[in-house]
Amino acid sequence: MERKKLLIADDSEMNRAILANMLEQDFEIMEVSDGKEALAALQIYRKDLSALLLDIVMPEMDGFQVLEEMKQRQWLEDVPTVMISAETGSGYIDRAFELGAVDYINRPFSATVVRQRIINTILLHTRRQEMMDILTSQVYQQEKSSEVMLSILNFAVEYRNGEGGGHMSGVEYLTGLLLRRLMAVTAQYSLTPEDVNLICTASGLHDIGKLLVPEDILQKPGKLTDEEFAIIKTHTKLGAQILSELPMHRNEKLVKYAIEICRWHHERWNGEGYPDGLAGDHIPIAAQVVSLADAYDALTSKRSYKQAFSHEKAVEMIHNGECGSYNPLLLRCLDDVSDTAKQGMKDAGQTVAPLRRVVEELYKGQDLAAARMTQQLEDAYAKQDFFTSLSDELWFDYTAQPSSLHLSRGLAEQTGLPSVMLEPLQSPTLQMYLGKELTEGLKRQLEGLTLEETRLDLTTKLRLRGRLRRCQLSVQITWSARKQRRCAALLGKVTDIEDRSQCIEQLRAEIQHAETPQALPQHSLPISASNGVIRITHHQLSHLFHTYQPLFETVRLVDPGICMQVTPGPDGPSVRENDYCYAMWCKKQRCERCISQDAVRTRQIQNKVESIGKDMYYIIAVCIEVDGTPYSLECINPIRLDNGPGGQEEHLLNQLLMRNRQVYMDSATQVFNRRYYDEQLRELSGEYAVAMIDVDNFKQVNDRFGHAAGDAALYRVAQTMRSLLRSSDALVRYGGDEFFLLFQSLPRAVLHQKLEVLCCAVRELKLPEFPELHLTISVGGVHGQGRVRDLILQADTALYEAKIKKDCVVVYEEDANEAE
Repeated sequence: MERKKLLIADDSEMNRAILANMLEQDFEIMEVSDGKEALAALQIYRKDLSALLLDIVMPEMDGFQVLEEMKQRQWLEDVPTVMISAETGSGYIDRAFELGAVDYINRPFSATVVRQRIINTILLHTRRQEMMDILTSQVYQQEKSSEVMLSILNFAVEYRNGEGGGHMSGVEYLTGLLLRRLMAVTAQYSLTPEDVNLICTASGLHDIGKLLVPEDILQKPGKLTDEEFAIIKTHTKLGAQILSELPMHRNEKLVKYAIEICRWHHERWNGEGYPDGLAGDHIPIAAQVVSLADAYDALTSKRSYKQAFSHEKAVEMIHNGECGSYNPLLLRCLDDVSDTAKQGMKDAGQTVAPLRRVVEELYKGQDLAAARMTQQLEDAYAKQDFFTSLSDELWFDYTAQPSSLHLSRGLAEQTGLPSVMLEPLQSPTLQMYLGKELTEGLKRQLEGLTLEETRLDLTTKLRLRGRLRRCQLSVQITWSARKQRRCAALLGKVTDIEDRSQCIEQLRAEIQHAETPQALPQHSLPISASNGVIRITHHQLSHLFHTYQPLFETVRLVDPGICMQVTPGPDGPSVRENDYCYAMWCKKQRCERCISQDAVRTRQIQNKVESIGKDMYYIIAVCIEVDGTPYSLECINPIRLDNGPGGQEEHLLNQLLMRNRQVYMDSATQVFNRRYYDEQLRELSGEYAVAMIDVDNFKQVNDRFGHAAGDAALYRVAQTMRSLLRSSDALVRYGGDEFFLLFQSLPRAVLHQKLEVLCCAVRELKLPEFPELHLTISVGGVHGQGRVRDLILQADTALYEAKIKKDCVVVYEEDANEAE
């Protein structure tokens, strides 16, 4: 599940590091160092941010100025802002709350207090948004109920008139078009958008008086007699009378407009209409507009006494005065909206079915938020389908309502099951594939979970490509908000661990049956000085632990791929699956910097500092091969400062955390430095996508705008690219204005497109402090198999070609270069 994002705005890198360490377990952290950068980040990411942690004293723009700008742009509704400052004066605190901050936290602070207050702030903001959605939904439901009741009344009038059920909606649609155009061309009638909405709604009642007119006259197919026409004309006064005698709501603006429309919608501009012979602007504007819309719809609709005229013929007849005279300004408005009316009236006349669907939705409990969410889900699925089509990963997505199962392309191919199944729980094909034992076992495990538990991991056997393979299932659970203890959705990943499991079982069996481990002198441990890899047999494993345990508080063997530990127990060494190594650090997922993974990947000794509360631990990880299978040997010791003065532990922890961060961080760009490339990436071997990136004409930037502009350009270019990368990708400042980029698990087919996105983002980059500075980059990329140090040479060849053209991407193609 995607973690919530926090933005930390503080000019002190140490303060940012301390806050990041406190919160990175629960949140994805973004950082900026001044107020202007904070506003720039909010401009792009505010819809994705759960909170902003804002310092007061910062260069360029202080925290109060940021709050003022956020308040002016109405961003405080989107991003709850917490002030974090060493200032304790009431003036600072009062001003922060006046400007819209939701909390104020003083330094120094406790990690537990900060975490809880941030979480509480986010929960309160989320609950507030939910309450607003509920209120909005309730208002929408009330409005929709009113519209439905009004539509039912309109339909009853139309049905009695024999008009087929589309007249009212047609009049309402054209009334809206004419009123909006009238507002655009003149302010003479002082109309507001609220007036337009009310008049449109009231227009549907213009013929309500016909409920009191005999039905045989209304539906007479031939020409009416003078007496019959006189009776028809009384519907204007009868309609106004019905509304005037309402026992309540008579003073509502909507009712007043409806009375005007009912009584005077048959008046004409030259005074020749009825019932009162009003002329010109003595006729209320609402009645004038509805009168024109009524005439147009009557002409273009089929009646019992005539066929429908075309749009063009109807407009011509109205201009010729065949339906009476109308306000010349309204006739001009009719001409202006003619094309829109012609197309829109076709749909407006078919609104009975949608109205019925509205009633059905109302009873089904559908609301505005649900409709919006449905569209968002459809958009998300379209994006998901595109990207997953480029991957062979094995995953599945199950939703309970509607009941459906979606398999990734890779999983569908390996299982032979359809990629999409409706009502999968009733599918004999799926039941036969899973088997009764797995189905019942999964059901029991789900029933045994609490609502707070949203993850399930289990090991089972599945048939992949026709062979029975042991697999690990990792399932994310979404519980239903409506039905207690009811699963609403499952999102899962399938990992084939058959080969690895066989090695583990063999290792377990041999360890458990070994009566006496072979003696292994310490000097005989085969440690390679060139790459720091320990190579032993499984018989030597127990002795290895006994050798290291006197030196370290904790010694454990870790497989970073599945987070498995091999640890000595009271009855000798044992192998335990599904024992997550990061649980030791009270974390719920893999460490942001997993040194065991780095040790196995780079074959080099790694180290770092971790903390549990105020307790600090130093960890060394070295790659160890047991019978040729690579693992990481983690050796862990606490850092004790028993004799130190009060507070020294926390100070040292902060320094060490910052040191961990800084050792591989380029201070000018805040991306990885060359040391990180040399020590962590250079010797990697496998299939990778890499790129070399050069800022175009960077020397001219320094010469023309100065070194301050050059520094700002490098930082903004680096951060712009970094914002478009995944957490698993590595962006390195390789030297000067050159950057190196390593993508993890990026398909060859999307490399060029991904690099083009980076180019485009830099091209559109603006530096407010240097408005005349326009930046571009040249990029050389390659996707291939081998060592990174070799792939970078190919990327550099492509970069050389790109720099000739500038502001472009060139991807290295091996065949093309060999041909040359």
